[in-house]
Amino acid sequence: MGLLDVLRGQRAPKRADLDRIFGIGSAAVTLEVSLGLATTGRAGVCFRAIDAEVFAQLVREIEELLAATSSDSGTTVSRHDDSFGFSWVVIADPDMDDLATTTHVVSQSLEERGFSEQLLCAVFGFDGEPGPLDLVYNYKRGSFYPFAPRGDNRRDAILERRVQSLLTSELSLEPELERWYPVWDAPVATP
Repeated sequence: MGLLDVLRGQRAPKRADLDRIFGIGSAAVTLEVSLGLATTGRAGVCFRAIDAEVFAQLVREIEELLAATSSDSGTTVSRHDDSFGFSWVVIADPDMDDLATTTHVVSQSLEERGFSEQLLCAVFGFDGEPGPLDLVYNYKRGSFYPFAPRGDNRRDAILERRVQSLLTSELSLEPELERWYPVWDAPVATP
């Protein structure tokens, strides 16, 4: 983006650093070993609503790609609309590396179709003795943060801070705690 673009009020959308999503694999191992938190086998890509036909076509293309490249993986994708008006591509696979790869593919597919501004976050679900935990990747900030939802719109801030201290060297974590936005009812819990 050049000075002329700024003067005209135009700006190019900032592209998300999608490769950071792959850091989730080593983070998952650390969470399991240190806190007993295992993957739920589900991840979700959340974005502002787009045309239903475009969305349906995207899901079909992803399913075709998965069928062509990883017939043994068992990865499935589905659509989910939440109560807040956001759309989700929900990815199910027990293997964390497959979840990360498919999340990357979905995100990249949306960006390539010009929907980078609609991408909000990717969420990876975990569960175990401390309770449910989501690792949220904020596309706009290019960073992860932990979110530990507890019923009635409460969260376990102590667990979130423990996870932060554990994963500092594993992931690019959001340093500003006020940007750790809650992602209520993310469709990544154990089915």
